[in-house]
Amino acid sequence: MANPEHLEILKQGVETWNRWRSLHSDIKPNPSYADLRNTDLKNIDLKSAELSYANLILADLKNTNLSGADLNYAYLSYAYLSILFLL
Repeated sequence: MANPEHLEILKQGVETWNRWRSLHSDIKPNPSYADLRNTDLKNIDLKSAELSYANLILADLKNTNLSGADLNYAYLSYAYLSILFLL
């Protein structure tokens, strides 16, 4: 299940999330099972994030860093996936 602290930071927006990620690069974020449908996640750093079963339907993932992210069983229908970093 998702880490409640990580979800709370994510709800504060991309800028806050990316700042937190830069200060805590050793932490593997866990918003698994999160309902992020129709969310603007442009330019967010989700590197190595645990996103399994996350609802990303209609999410805007333009320029999102998803390298090393676990997207198993994530719901990506109609998500905007112009991704720069996916390894």
